Amino acid sequence: MPIDTAPYLSSLTETLSGPVGVAFSLTLLGALTMGSLRSFRHAALEKRAEPMSTSDLARELLIPVVRNDPDLVAHSAVANRVSDLFARCEWQQLSLEISTWERRLDATPGGTRHHDIAIETCLLPLQTCIDEAPRNTLDDLEEANEMIADYVARHTEAPEDPVHAVLAACAHMLVADNCRAEFWPESERSRAWRLMAQHFLKAEAILSKFDPVQHMSPLLASAYYELALGMPDGATRLKPAFDDWIDLDPSNPAIYEVHMPQLFGDGPINLRTFNTEADRAEARTAETLGKGGYALCVLPALADCPDLREHVDAKRLAEGLMDLARLSGTQADVNWAASTLLKECEQASGEQLEIYRDAFDGLVRRHLGVIYPRLWHIPLDQIRAKLGDTFDRTGAPKITENPDFPVYSAKAA
Repeated sequence: MPIDTAPYLSSLTETLSGPVGVAFSLTLLGALTMGSLRSFRHAALEKRAEPMSTSDLARELLIPVVRNDPDLVAHSAVANRVSDLFARCEWQQLSLEISTWERRLDATPGGTRHHDIAIETCLLPLQTCIDEAPRNTLDDLEEANEMIADYVARHTEAPEDPVHAVLAACAHMLVADNCRAEFWPESERSRAWRLMAQHFLKAEAILSKFDPVQHMSPLLASAYYELALGMPDGATRLKPAFDDWIDLDPSNPAIYEVHMPQLFGDGPINLRTFNTEADRAEARTAETLGKGGYALCVLPALADCPDLREHVDAKRLAEGLMDLARLSGTQADVNWAASTLLKECEQASGEQLEIYRDAFDGLVRRHLGVIYPRLWHIPLDQIRAKLGDTFDRTGAPKITENPDFPVYSAKAA
C-alpha cells in the first residue's frame, strides 16, 4: 500500500518557510560554495605546476635587462687598477700597463680606450684639487701647481718614457685650461692669461721631444691635439695633430667627438668641409668598419650643429650604424646604435624616417640580445614599447636561450 507523503511534505514546507528555512538555505549554499572553492583551488594548483610558456609573454619583455652593463664594469676595472698602481707609486709598472693598452688599442665594450681612462684616472687628484679650489685669486691654484711638480718629477726621472711625458704635459694643460680669463675676477685676468700661456709653453717643451707617429702613440697625438687648442697658432696645428691622432687610432669615436665641433666653432657651417671629412672618415675605416667611419664622423657634428641633419646622407648613416653594431660584436654597441637610430627617427620625416626606422627594426631583430638602459635616451618602459612597435611591424623573432643570461632573449630567425 503506497505511503501518503503529502502530510510530510506539507509539514516540511511549513518548517522551511520560517527562520529554520533561512538557516538551511545558508548551510546548503555554504556547502556548495566550499565544494566549488576546493575544486577551483585544485585546478589552480595544477595550472601553476605546468611549465610557463614564453609564448604567453610579449617578446620585448623577454629580452634581458642589465643595469650594471659590461662597459661600466670594464671602465671601473681599468680605473681601479690604475688607482692602485698610482697609490702604491708603482710608476714603472703603471707606464708599462698603459703602454700595453695603448699598443693593443684595448677598449671597453662601448669603445672607450683603456689608455684614455688611465690618463684621466692619473690626473684625477689634480682635477679634484682644481675643482675644490676657490676662484678668488690665482693664488688659490698654488696647491695645484705643487701637484704639477710631482708629475713633472716623474717625467724627469724617466725622460724617455712617453707615458710620463704625456702625464706631465697634460697636468700643465689641465691647469692652463683653468687659467682662462673668463674664470677669474676682472682684476686677475691679465695675470690669468700670462699663467695660461706659461703652462701651455711648458707642456710644449715636454712634448717636443716625442714624435707621436714614431712612437705609434695615440696618447702623444691626443696631447699634441690638446696643445694645439691652447696655442696662439693653434689653427695651423690642429689639422696635422688630428691627422696623426686619427691615423693612429682610426676607429676611436672619442677623436671625432673632440674634432668635429672644432670645424664649426668659429663661423658658419661649411658643407664642403663637412662632406670631405665624412668621406675621408668612411674611406679610412672601410676595410674594418664598413660605413661605420661615416657614422663616427657625422654624429658628433649633428650633436653640435643640428642644422646639418638635412644635409646628411641618411642611407649612409643608417648603414654606418648597422655596420658598427654588427662588426663590434658587443651588445653595448648594439644598444648604442639602436638608441642613436631611434633618436634620428624622432628628428626625421618622409624618406629619411623610413630609412632610419627600417634600420632600427633590422638591428633589433638581428642583433639585440640584451638591454642596457644606460645607453638609451628614454626610460625602460619606453624602450620596451619601441621594441614592441618593431615586433608589431616585422613579426616577433624566435626565442632562443642565451647562454650568457639565465633568461630568454630575442634573436632573429
